[in-house]
Amino acid sequence: MLSIYFHRPLLILLALGFVSGVPFLLTLSTLSFWLTELHVSKSVIGLFMLASLPYSLKFLWSPFIDSFSIPYLTRIFSRRKSWSLLAQAGIFISIIALGLSNPEKNLFLTGTFAFLVSFFAATQDIITDAYRIELLHEKSTGAGAAMETIGFRLGMLTSGAGTLYLAACLNWTLAYCLTALTGILGIIAVLMLKEPIHKATKHTQNIKDKPPLTFISSFYQVYSNSWKDLLTKSYFPYLLLFIFCFKMGDTVLNSMSTPFLYELGFTKIEYANVTKFFGISMMVSGGLIGGILIHQLGIIQTLVMCATLQTLSCLMFMIQAQVGHVMSALVITIAVESFCSGLCSTAFIAYLSKFCKAPFTASQFTLLYSVGSLSRVLISTGSGWIADTYGWMVLFFLSSLFSVPILYLVVKIKRQQRHASNQPLV
Repeated sequence: MLSIYFHRPLLILLALGFVSGVPFLLTLSTLSFWLTELHVSKSVIGLFMLASLPYSLKFLWSPFIDSFSIPYLTRIFSRRKSWSLLAQAGIFISIIALGLSNPEKNLFLTGTFAFLVSFFAATQDIITDAYRIELLHEKSTGAGAAMETIGFRLGMLTSGAGTLYLAACLNWTLAYCLTALTGILGIIAVLMLKEPIHKATKHTQNIKDKPPLTFISSFYQVYSNSWKDLLTKSYFPYLLLFIFCFKMGDTVLNSMSTPFLYELGFTKIEYANVTKFFGISMMVSGGLIGGILIHQLGIIQTLVMCATLQTLSCLMFMIQAQVGHVMSALVITIAVESFCSGLCSTAFIAYLSKFCKAPFTASQFTLLYSVGSLSRVLISTGSGWIADTYGWMVLFFLSSLFSVPILYLVVKIKRQQRHASNQPLV
């Protein structure tokens, strides 16, 4: 069954996911660790979290990437490759610049370079998602989502644990500069990919050839055409509800598990050993199994399984709250939660990809995924209040209930699609 992963496009997607994952923690926890060592105040470190804003706002420039070409580069490398190579170069240069900056002397400069790292990395995410949707057959959608997700997690592990290890052995500047070298893998992967073939539109043009007034009207039409087809679908409101309900359980457990386990008395070492290395292993396993299940059973059946497992994950945390500081229970709880997280991430990405159509795949997928990111922020904010007011048991129980409407919403979306296309429900 694992043979579905051993195809050249999927292995390249693994590499692209890895390169996209590396910059993520370089501007978050790894950078926070560096600033903490320099005794920067917690308030300032909190403001540095704004550097990751491009990940939540990347839907704003994704239509631009879908519709416009880069002068000269597009003629040499093709449109998608030219954007990807530009993003890769931006990641490489901005990570080195971030490493060479001196936060002790100029925090603003460090923050600027951190923002640029996030911007170019978010741009690369847009292009990688477009590649995955446009190049893979429908049967390979799950495998592609799994490989990209696993690559991203491995990239996060590299820039988290790996960069910290390099900083401990060498220094922060060398650690960031050496980590930036992973970008070479991304450039090689992009050059090995084939350019997706789809019909050109009148909006797919070189911006340099347009006078200002025509450019403005064309730019407006690019955004309109990119999102109009998706936003006007009758199933779109149900799709938004699906995203919110599907993200509820996973978001609550990811955002609130650390304070929950701390309150139960687990030490940093116990937490790190179980949640980081063991948890990431289970997450990767869940992602791989998710791709296989989608290939064998289809996306609808896999989503039903994910909803069931999300409920089980929340119930495991309820059991952990009852038994307290018990390592064997923690291992089982983290195993279920991490496996479910990997499986659900693969199914979620594969399902959203089905609603994105060329030549605006990057714009439409980024818009839907950004709704998921916004849901994550809203859910994380409210979950802390519920835990403080009503306790952990109530929070985990309420989170489990949000898995119930998922099956109804999936069927409702399918019926709306059938009604629009006059096709039988299968």
